[in-house]
Amino acid sequence: MEVRKVDLHMHSVYSDGSKTPIELLEIAKNSNIGTMALTDHDNIDGSKELIKYTDLGIYLYSGVELTAKADKGRMHILGYNIDLDNDRLNKRLIEMKDAAIYNMMLYVEILKKDYGVIIPVEEIEELMRKNGNVGRPDIALILIKYGYCSEVEEAFQRYLVAAYEKVRKIKKGLTKEECVDLIVGAGGVVSLAHPSSLKMSNDELDREIAYLKSLGMNAIEVQHINNKPEQREYYRYLASKYKLMESGGTDFHGYEIKPDVLMGTGRNGNVSIDEGTLTLTKNIKSRYMMRR
Repeated sequence: MEVRKVDLHMHSVYSDGSKTPIELLEIAKNSNIGTMALTDHDNIDGSKELIKYTDLGIYLYSGVELTAKADKGRMHILGYNIDLDNDRLNKRLIEMKDAAIYNMMLYVEILKKDYGVIIPVEEIEELMRKNGNVGRPDIALILIKYGYCSEVEEAFQRYLVAAYEKVRKIKKGLTKEECVDLIVGAGGVVSLAHPSSLKMSNDELDREIAYLKSLGMNAIEVQHINNKPEQREYYRYLASKYKLMESGGTDFHGYEIKPDVLMGTGRNGNVSIDEGTLTLTKNIKSRYMMRR
């Protein structure tokens, strides 16, 4: 019997992905995925939709990826096995949708002022009507539509990475302390997403992991498309040092957003997690379903 794969990091149309939750499930079925979690940015509507499908033979975890303010790099904190009906979490995420629109307008202003890029009002209004949260990939698709670039990665490298640095300190958002507290309060497992995005030295990351552990963090994302092999080894060392579980996933967004990233295998096969090997899924059982 073929061993199925685990993918605990992906996004849907409810944040910055291009696929609906049911489309993600279909891709998972066709990609030999046996265990998965939908981790939309600052949004759990997709996860609420996903966990309704208990009859497709895939073991499902509820999930979310919270965006934390950071002095450098990007800090995202994953929450797994959360209570999707938790009142405090739901109320805070509603507030975060308004914050996402505010942050989007900061990007729109930077693009206009620094690059002469004008995003039409009707496009902005359309994003404001989006069911889920808006993010930089949404802006990237608009830039492609109007000919400012030809693909999402080009949009980021030409405009959106630099724009992020300019709005970093004035963006609305959550502190890392609040991110951990919200997930713990919802009965979830806390994992640091893609530690490589923090742009920290090993010593700096060691101290950061120690602090996050003191707040209630339970795991670290060892396998991710952007974690290099030598980084993964160091993250495993930190997981062992601080008695943290290991999590992992491809950060799948759909082929329209990240055309070179496949669910279950990542970029050129650089993510591969067999069922029964990931310490998070070995230790934490889904609160919502058992595989049928």
